[in-house]
Amino acid sequence: MKKHPLLALIFSLGGLTSTVPAANIVWVSDQLVGTGASDNNQSPNGTFTGGTGPYCDQGFINILTAAGHTVTRFNPADTPNVLSSTDVATMNTYDVVILGRSGNSALFDTAVETKPWNVDITKPLISTNTYFSRSSRLGWFSTTGAPVQPDQVLNPLTFTNTTDPVQAYLIGSASMVGSTTVDSISQVINFPADSAADVRGISNLTGSTINAGGTVIATSLVGGLTSPYIASLPAGTTLATTGTGAVSSGQILGGYRLQFLAGNREAAAAPNNGVGNAGYENLTPEGEAMFIRAVALAINNGAVPVPEPSSLLVLGGLALLARRQRK
Repeated sequence: MKKHPLLALIFSLGGLTSTVPAANIVWVSDQLVGTGASDNNQSPNGTFTGGTGPYCDQGFINILTAAGHTVTRFNPADTPNVLSSTDVATMNTYDVVILGRSGNSALFDTAVETKPWNVDITKPLISTNTYFSRSSRLGWFSTTGAPVQPDQVLNPLTFTNTTDPVQAYLIGSASMVGSTTVDSISQVINFPADSAADVRGISNLTGSTINAGGTVIATSLVGGLTSPYIASLPAGTTLATTGTGAVSSGQILGGYRLQFLAGNREAAAAPNNGVGNAGYENLTPEGEAMFIRAVALAINNGAVPVPEPSSLLVLGGLALLARRQRK
């Protein structure tokens, strides 16, 4: 398919605004305050609130609020690990649910635990953590080999079909060589306690393919293996996960689902190896812009936001100009 030059121009113009409204977002995180788990000033379990912080993943909330969204923290209860019907009902009052990198993987170990997230939450849901979305938990991916989550600091992305409007929208004005971004969308961060550089970065996923009906939008090359980095699944998708511990097979997605990996993994050794050091905002400016567009896409249930009427006038003029140039 030949890429339409006007379509490419539409998504590269930063001045065009879309009709996607400011959203109410719930950010799901087990993040504790920077001083550690012993500090009582942490986000209380099982509540839609938060302590006074500081929280290591606050950077993501900052870029979301800067984009005009309202964000509420939710720290799921640790015992039991199952969302209550009340929690699910509250989640469904928000526009988008985002699973932050700093969540507890034990929330997704059984079918009873994954069902509320996959089936009962009917609003769009984004996972930034591939440990959640892998075959043995939420089951958005099926195992074709040994599922491995290698860590990588720098992640240039290769898009699978740049002529697709969704992918063109996500790419925006990012510099590209063919279908691959020139620059990484993630970067090194330094842990504040000792200024040590994060050498693990983002956990990717290899040895897996997207569930039937889903779409891999962009990949990262990790140790010579292709890893699905951005991927989507429409509402109504039946999960048919294979592999060891496939607990979510047969569940039908209640809403649009999107994986967009973001946030660092905690260090392998002390003093930065606790949950309080996972999930720092580690995207480059291009990565941040792409993440915000991904959120807008989720708000719109996977459809490209439509330009505002004022922007359509601009596009109409461009189309007329292009038509005259063809004569």
